[in-house]
Amino acid sequence: PLNFNFQLSNGLLATFFLVHGHYGFILVLCRVLGSLQNVEIIYSINYDKKELLRFNSTENKVAAYTEYAMKWADDFNKKPEWLHMEAEKAIADLKPEVTVRSVRQASGKNPAMLICSAYDFYPKPIKLTWMRDDKEVTTDVTSTEELADGDWYYQIHSHLEYFPKPGEKISCVVEHASSHKPMIYDLDSSLSESDRNKFITGAAGVVLGVIMAAGGLIYYKRKHTG
Repeated sequence: PLNFNFQLSNGLLATFFLVHGHYGFILVLCRVLGSLQNVEIIYSINYDKKELLRFNSTENKVAAYTEYAMKWADDFNKKPEWLHMEAEKAIADLKPEVTVRSVRQASGKNPAMLICSAYDFYPKPIKLTWMRDDKEVTTDVTSTEELADGDWYYQIHSHLEYFPKPGEKISCVVEHASSHKPMIYDLDSSLSESDRNKFITGAAGVVLGVIMAAGGLIYYKRKHTG
């Protein structure tokens, strides 16, 4: 049976321990080329200290380093659009986690204050808009710039000062490349549990897909080496 050992550092290292002393691993690296807007992704599949395949997102192709890996590389390179799409999934168009909450209650002549926060999104460009009873609010709004988290992702915060009215609806509208339409978050709402589950499931699926591909290569090698 295969045993998996994951190590998360500058890249994601997945190690496979096999019987008879054979092993293989996948190394996934993300490199920043000049700016956070230009990121290169490299997948390297290795078996018994030998590199079999390497995908480079800048070149958008798979290179083979052994004869029996050439067929895999040829098959992958016939689908350049698919390769690019799969590589970009690792970091691009990551939907923000959004919260809308009250940070100050109204008191006398002092207005109440709300904050709309968007976390862990990519790419950087994003727009936050306040809506009050489905009408855009253009006054008493202050927003931060997009702030880098230090891990290629960003966060942003927008404040709204207002005097509450009974029965009114206040929303924060988020426009970002991760969604084809504006995302609307009402006061006291946040990322739903189902959205969190979808995100976690999607991330696990990407890793599982890489593991299955490597497992197939390792099985192929063992079968043809006796």
